[in-house]
Amino acid sequence: MTGDGLRLLMESLGMQVLEHQHDPRASVAILISETLRFRDKLKQETGTVLTVADTRRALEALECHLKNEPLPDDLSEEQRALAQIYIDRLTLFS
Repeated sequence: MTGDGLRLLMESLGMQVLEHQHDPRASVAILISETLRFRDKLKQETGTVLTVADTRRALEALECHLKNEPLPDDLSEEQRALAQIYIDRLTLFS
């Protein structure tokens, strides 16, 4: 997945997820950079390729968190880890 592909995905999905945030562009930029960092680290350390579907599921989990709903039970290990990164960066450190 290219950086541009991830940027487009985040822009299309991220705005829906982060409507209540003060500056959605900054939030989307954080999501993009964290996704790219996670993707590269995952590939380097495990050889696993992060897919668009994985990223989409992590964003859906973030949306659940922001709505005070439980995270989906059927997330893969990678999806759950990426969702937790999103939650940490956007809610704990904002």
